[in-house]
Amino acid sequence: MRWLLVLTLLVLVISACTRTGRPSPDVATAVPPEPSGGGSARGERAVDNGSVLGRFVVREAEVMLACGDYRRAAAEIQQKIGDYGGYVAEADISDLRAPGSPQWASLTVLVPEQRLQAFLSELAAVAGVERVASQRLLSRDVTEETIDLAARRRALEATEQRMLDLLNRAETIDEVLRVEQELARVRTELEQLAERARSLERRTIYAVVRIRLVPTTEATEPSLGQTAQHAWETSLALLRTVLRATVWISVALWWIWGILIVAFLGLLVFWRGRAARCRTVAPE
Repeated sequence: MRWLLVLTLLVLVISACTRTGRPSPDVATAVPPEPSGGGSARGERAVDNGSVLGRFVVREAEVMLACGDYRRAAAEIQQKIGDYGGYVAEADISDLRAPGSPQWASLTVLVPEQRLQAFLSELAAVAGVERVASQRLLSRDVTEETIDLAARRRALEATEQRMLDLLNRAETIDEVLRVEQELARVRTELEQLAERARSLERRTIYAVVRIRLVPTTEATEPSLGQTAQHAWETSLALLRTVLRATVWISVALWWIWGILIVAFLGLLVFWRGRAARCRTVAPE
């Protein structure tokens, strides 16, 4: 009897252990196994949601750099922009050595939007740059314009398809010509929208940075030679101004010279006649 009780207890223990190791039906239903392609599908959904819910922003920056050697700084910036995956859109460097002539450099560069802040931070460390005189950041949200372009493009593509269907069903030459004319108009608008969309895409990918480099000058007392040279140049400039003004007045008021000549001739005749009368009266 004792061995039967021990055997019964052993069977109950084994049954309990078996139920504990087996998953519960409720748990299996609540937490389904991960499908083999679930990771890829989740990634695609995240990309789609990002493209729909994300914002499209055009970013621009305006920077003024005070430079001890602005030519060297401009050359290094043009070389450094390639390290950031950008490029120079416009470069204008003035290098006039005459006294008083403007000396400056202006660069327009395009930098990948993700690296804009890093590029702006490194401008202060460029060789030849003494300090960042001013910096301005601009952002413009073009999300609505991008969505509107996409909607208009889809509508025009649907119209293009309808025009193609009408062209296939056209029976007369007049119908064919009218459908082709409308189809050409639709395709022209599609090309314009596509170009505008590409332009917006480039502007959202690349940030425009306009950089102006100006030399720093120290205020020094001019020497006597420089003062004399400046005074001589000023006197020559004044003389040229007076001569130009005289010539301008002489040419512009030519009719006054005619009146003066006629008046002078009249006075000359009058004085000669008066002198002749005086000589005639004197002997008497």
